[in-house]
Amino acid sequence: MSQNEAQTVTWYGVKIAPGVYGVFDTFNDEQGRDAHLNGDIAKALMAKAPEFFENQLQIEKLEILASKS
Repeated sequence: MSQNEAQTVTWYGVKIAPGVYGVFDTFNDEQGRDAHLNGDIAKALMAKAPEFFENQLQIEKLEILASKS
């Protein structure tokens, strides 16, 4: 399903702390981020969130301040 989101450049599953996990996605612009947050993957995840997660699902918009390629 994620292959259908051309505006999602990369995504990562991350462990933040014991029992705390996240997904970090990258986009070329805000339009790509909004398309992802309102797309099929987000809808499917939100529909299953109570089944998959013990705590309420939280979506935060982060900004990359620096990078090295």
